[in-house]
Amino acid sequence: MIGSDRFEEMRRSLQGRLKPSRYRHSLGVSQTAEQLARIYGVNENDAAVAGLLHDWDKCRSFKDLKRIAKERKLAPKAVRKRMPGVLHALTAPYELHAQFPDLSRDVLQAIARHTCGAHDMTDLDKVLFIADIIEPGRANRAAETLREAVGAVDLDELFFMAYASTLVYLIGNGMAVHPDSIDIWNALVDRRDAAVAHMQ
Repeated sequence: MIGSDRFEEMRRSLQGRLKPSRYRHSLGVSQTAEQLARIYGVNENDAAVAGLLHDWDKCRSFKDLKRIAKERKLAPKAVRKRMPGVLHALTAPYELHAQFPDLSRDVLQAIARHTCGAHDMTDLDKVLFIADIIEPGRANRAAETLREAVGAVDLDELFFMAYASTLVYLIGNGMAVHPDSIDIWNALVDRRDAAVAHMQ
């Protein structure tokens, strides 16, 4: 568990790295993730810490992110070239682990997965992914719809809705989609359909 003094140290380090708007977003995600964790029975401390630090590498240039991702073999060339916006999630856990070795593997994994997700998302992973979309600074209809669903649907359904909203946003804006995202989406659909069929 990350104590209050350590959390404050992390907060100050983050504030020194990010521009003010991104820092405010990170605080919002931290608070939202903690709230979601409380509602859905997830470790609140882990959620708050993951939310605080999820954009740790947003201060880096795309050039640096591409270099690090290439050196560490974190993403194929097509992703590094066409989707540099997702790379900060993949690179951040390495420096975070070096600077804050007391961070749990669960927290680092949630940070790594907060942009593209994964086939085997944990509840903490889902909480961070959703919190990044619905924190109070996000002013759009998709975020509002998701906020209205919090507590009314289970965490799996809320994550399903959140993941769908990210794909709709990317496609609607003519942006490239990570090659794994379609497979993840199809798996989510299959899992949801199976759950519905089981209930009938």
